[in-house]
Amino acid sequence: MDPLMLLILLIAGLPGADSVSTVRWVTVQSGGSVTIPCLYEDTYKNHVKYWCRGIDDRSCPPIVRTDSPQTKGDVSIRDDPDQRVFTVTMNHLTTEDADFYCCRVEISGHSDVGEWLTLSVTDGSPELSVDKQEVTGVAGDSVSVQCHYGDSRSQKMWCKMGGSCLSGNSGSLDGRPVEIRDDRVNKVFSVTMRGLERKDTGWYWCDDGHQQIPVQITVIQPSPLVQLALYVVLGLLVLLYIFIFIILTWKVLDKRKKKMTRNQNHAARTMTMTPPPVWKEIALYVIQPLWNLVMMSSTAPSSCQVQRCPLVLLLQAPAL
Repeated sequence: MDPLMLLILLIAGLPGADSVSTVRWVTVQSGGSVTIPCLYEDTYKNHVKYWCRGIDDRSCPPIVRTDSPQTKGDVSIRDDPDQRVFTVTMNHLTTEDADFYCCRVEISGHSDVGEWLTLSVTDGSPELSVDKQEVTGVAGDSVSVQCHYGDSRSQKMWCKMGGSCLSGNSGSLDGRPVEIRDDRVNKVFSVTMRGLERKDTGWYWCDDGHQQIPVQITVIQPSPLVQLALYVVLGLLVLLYIFIFIILTWKVLDKRKKKMTRNQNHAARTMTMTPPPVWKEIALYVIQPLWNLVMMSSTAPSSCQVQRCPLVLLLQAPAL
């Protein structure tokens, strides 16, 4: 029977299998290392967790435990109750390490709960791999993960442990904008998560429809010194823009003033009348209508003759 099918049948018939979750099938290159995350329910925060090798409950003796021993040879275990995840790291893997393994939680007086997975070790390149399993990003920024694959026909997905999966070019994963780009020539699909927040810290995995490879993303806050430096730089840029605006405005006004001076000199030489000053325009369009109303109300002629209207004489005076 196919090992993957056997694994699925085992999990389907395992009591409490949903209490612990992990990846299903991971392939690692010989001589390499891998970290396997095991997510558990909040109920098991204070329980002992362990990592065992075997195909069922009766033949799965613990290798490492979160109480003792936490390290045995090239295998170590670490529990993170805040994230409800315990991780198992296996180093210097060989083909003899390929087998079924299980993430388990010890329950006193009852059957332990856990979930099995298949670990394959190959001398060649794995069907699915990443450059590194631990990636760090800064809050408000973005982070990218490159997932290398072998089968270009398989469906590519990006999943969050304890959450959902995303396939296609772009979308949202638990409220976070995610972009997936598949480079079929180089057989790598890149995942970019934007607008990171501290709550995005956790375990994710690349999925090709058959195998998975876990990736831990840690989101950190920028240091106070970095933030201060950014504020200083932004402040200097604002001051620079203000200075440039003032200089440009001054140059434009100076150029306009010089142009007006040249026009006035030219007008004086050619005896051309200059435009009336602003106060004459105000007299023509504001005071004159008011004057007409006053004259009409006093039964004076509605039109103002040159000889009888002081405003007209004033407006026809040479510009000052």
